[in-house]
Amino acid sequence: MKEMVYKNYMEKGQKVIEILDEGIYKGFHYAIVSYGTHPCAYIEIPVGHKLYDVSDEDELDNIDCHGGITCVSKIGIIRPSNKNHRDGHWIGWDYAHCMDYYYSPYNFEFFNEGKKWTTKEIFEEVKNVIEQLIKI
Repeated sequence: MKEMVYKNYMEKGQKVIEILDEGIYKGFHYAIVSYGTHPCAYIEIPVGHKLYDVSDEDELDNIDCHGGITCVSKIGIIRPSNKNHRDGHWIGWDYAHCMDYYYSPYNFEFFNEGKKWTTKEIFEEVKNVIEQLIKI
């Protein structure tokens, strides 16, 4: 498990995307990703799960996670051209909400004074969401 390091999303002209942690928890594949400015968490919905065909975040309002589900993708997470791409049907949420730290080179107080999430804290929330998915 790598620690989240907040930094400019562009490093030497390339976007910084890094997998901080990835694995299987109770049969669900998950990935915690750093986009430099903020982290995100993703869980793959396995074939046969009741939510496998869900295609809209609004259909996942009953899932309790930080800021709510903000990503539903049936083509995987990240981009197919990126070495960090993961195929599958994924749901995810981000840590770039009000009161969250978000790296800003412009020193905006409302970005730079928020909570800096650790990878371990995010993993605890991933486990919580997976427990909710098991009960659906």
